[in-house]
Amino acid sequence: MTAAATNSYDAATAIESYLRTNYQYTLQPTEPPQGADPLGYFLFTSKEGYCEYFASAMGDLLRSIGIPTRLVNGFGPGSYDDKLGRYVVKESDAHTWVEAYFPGYGWIPFEPTPDGTYFPIPRGSVSAACAPDAEICSGGAEVAGGAGVVNTRPDRGDLLAGDAGLGGGALAHDPVPGGLAGLGLIALLVVVAIWVAVSRYLRPRTASAVWKRTSLLSRLAGVGAQAGETPLEFGARLAREIPEAARPARDLAERFAVAAYAPRNVAAGSRPGVLTAWDELRPLLLRRVRGRIRLAS
Repeated sequence: MTAAATNSYDAATAIESYLRTNYQYTLQPTEPPQGADPLGYFLFTSKEGYCEYFASAMGDLLRSIGIPTRLVNGFGPGSYDDKLGRYVVKESDAHTWVEAYFPGYGWIPFEPTPDGTYFPIPRGSVSAACAPDAEICSGGAEVAGGAGVVNTRPDRGDLLAGDAGLGGGALAHDPVPGGLAGLGLIALLVVVAIWVAVSRYLRPRTASAVWKRTSLLSRLAGVGAQAGETPLEFGARLAREIPEAARPARDLAERFAVAAYAPRNVAAGSRPGVLTAWDELRPLLLRRVRGRIRLAS
């Protein structure tokens, strides 16, 4: 399955594709003979089953080549009820899928079950994601200050296009009048420079920059990112630990996940929503940071 793969992500994708292509989905699979291993019988003989068969098989196959894996149980979107005017989720909508861990990216979901309801998440190629105007570049492996985020443009340091960041400007070296007046002017220039730098830092213009600032302010507010945590997991935990910021925290995490993992044309459309959610979340995080500073002093 993975003979042509050159990295662990391609190997995981190849396994997902192989199971979806060569195995059949059914809620009534053939029972294995007495004493036979059910998973082995599924993989090598019957090649038919439901979601738990497919997810368990992919999980074991990934682990056999050293990729950390976990199985996730949940529910699908359900079906729309015209009378109620809403989606109804039933017990039959229960589902099992796979998440694989990639250093620097976190836990990424995969869908090996070809049931016609659930499909693999479309993700852009490295070449497309690394275009100069891409929101998130996926080539590289240096973690950039947050859950599931990768700093992928070494030529730009920690910043993507349009991100001024701290230290974007320097004080002029032209001589200033001496004495107290000169010192006062220097102090004023320093204050203005700091104010401008902080203002620019808190008003990023890319999804990647927003997520880095979210990670920093959240850590200062007492909610640091944990190893292996996806953006959605981090957003959910931030919402639990800072209740007043629950809605913008979840909204930002969901929109950033699209910017980070969706194809380029889809990711580009998520940027305005990321910036809007950041505008709502930022003052709430800053308020929590100020409160912690007051308590410490």
